[in-house]
Amino acid sequence: MHHGKLFFLIASTARPNEKCIAIDLFDDQEKNLDHSGKGSLSMFNQHLDSYFSHLKRQVTAISADSMSFTPATIRQRLKSSGVRLFSVDGGHTVKHVINDMALAQEMIVPGGVILLDDFLGPHWPSVSEGFFEYMRVANRRLAPFLIFQNKLFLTTYSEHPQLLAKFRKLIDRDLMHEVHTNKWRYAQIGEHTVLCFA
Repeated sequence: MHHGKLFFLIASTARPNEKCIAIDLFDDQEKNLDHSGKGSLSMFNQHLDSYFSHLKRQVTAISADSMSFTPATIRQRLKSSGVRLFSVDGGHTVKHVINDMALAQEMIVPGGVILLDDFLGPHWPSVSEGFFEYMRVANRRLAPFLIFQNKLFLTTYSEHPQLLAKFRKLIDRDLMHEVHTNKWRYAQIGEHTVLCFA
């Protein structure tokens, strides 16, 4: 999590009635089997106090290994039946990625978005391996629609065509000159069309 940089960016888009939950090992680093990050709960809270104090009533930090959660326990712990945005950026082992993607799959609302960090990253090939294994054995409702730098974005299967078209319309409007260069192209991941930025 690196002290919440991505988390707070995402949390800043929350609606006033929405909760923002950060689950990380934080200081419990002996459970960090792949050494994929080094969180600090005190640094996280310091950033919250210093830069995002307006979000304090909405933010909850949970120090835990995501492998200790099941879909049922995560719903109970978060006191939520669904989320609009779910970032998968925890343990980078194959098993962690499969587990975290399965949790995200159960929590995401129709048309919600999941971000998988370090996808196709050269330093963490286990993330990509975990994703493709998840798609093979556990996926029942997710479809990827965007690869942007080292992140893969997914949404629910039925909403995929609409979200992909809406996203393309937005970037055509806002990045008209750039989108028609070789930096953007369509590709396939399994049966799904994905817009890629390189």
